[in-house]
Amino acid sequence: MSRETYRETHEKAKAVMHTFSLKEKVLGALQGLRIRFLPRRVLVAGPYVGEFGHELMEWQAWVRALLPNYEEVHVLAYPGRGFLYPGCHVHAHGISLEKAGYKHGRYGPEFLDAIAKEKAAELGLKDYDLLGIRQVCTRLHRRLILPPRFEPLCPDENGCHPLHDVAFHFRQVAKEGPDTLRNYPRELCDQLASLCTEAGYRTCCIGHPTYSYCPEGVKDLRNEDLESSVRTICRSRILVGELSGPSHLAQLCRTPILIWAPDQWRIDNCNRWNVFHIPTFVAGNDVPPPTPEKVFGVLRKALKEIP
Repeated sequence: MSRETYRETHEKAKAVMHTFSLKEKVLGALQGLRIRFLPRRVLVAGPYVGEFGHELMEWQAWVRALLPNYEEVHVLAYPGRGFLYPGCHVHAHGISLEKAGYKHGRYGPEFLDAIAKEKAAELGLKDYDLLGIRQVCTRLHRRLILPPRFEPLCPDENGCHPLHDVAFHFRQVAKEGPDTLRNYPRELCDQLASLCTEAGYRTCCIGHPTYSYCPEGVKDLRNEDLESSVRTICRSRILVGELSGPSHLAQLCRTPILIWAPDQWRIDNCNRWNVFHIPTFVAGNDVPPPTPEKVFGVLRKALKEIP
């Protein structure tokens, strides 16, 4: 695929997102200020139906920041992600990942608020605030009105005795839209895994069983429960894969990452989101994706640099 083709598909992906009007932005700012300074007793957050990376590096951090201000917090999220919201009551919202769209998702705030209100009525909640995408729709909203709170997802001692040299995440997502173009081809996954096996590296794969790939001969630790993946990442020396949500998950686990992406701006975003300043190694920033030999070469150098 050429760079021009990739850019065309990226523009199509942007169309599978909700676009906020000026009225929605102003209303979101006012609601965000009231949530921050005049909270009610209960917070209902979500449903969050966007990309996993944005949930990690934006959404869950806003929820954590607001948690101390409420007696009770209910979060509507994808199944298996309750680990991201300690101290909260977490409920699955039922919207499939394939239909979610990109960034914070394709659905507008009115549609999502209706789901949240229905859940609140089901739970018998009365005095509550709604935290939705309207309150965090611009960089101004996210930085100044509702600043995030980031916390490491695993303690230091979990990384002292790694069980794996390399944890792979081979992305295999098929959303509505052009999202499949960022999946690393399976034959290349197999070749990279073979190179690591021949070198004697202890390898495993993490990710959701439906949305990731595990080559033959690699320990399959894919799991629908996010906490299990966090434990595996924390016991690995490095996470390797196309830049995606699990790369940011590893950063929050304070585990080094080796990534590639079809454009430099994605790498720049990854560096901007690296709140704990975790070592990041880059195997490629162009179309097509890097060869297994190139990735393996960067990996060998990375493993010499990290403990």
